[in-house]
Amino acid sequence: MPSAYTCDGCGATLSAGDELVREPRPTGRSWYCRYCRTPVPGSVGERLAHREDGSPTDRRP
Repeated sequence: MPSAYTCDGCGATLSAGDELVREPRPTGRSWYCRYCRTPVPGSVGERLAHREDGSPTDRRP
């Protein structure tokens, strides 16, 4: 399974949860590209949400 996803809207390479916007919905969550707000498939959003980007500001354990 690839470790990154290319946004269909702007072409950005999304590789960590901080590059996504999560919006709660009555039927679950919806994921969007942080840069252009194009919808991202739920399975991709859930997978990337658990990835650390490795930057110095990444505070996830």
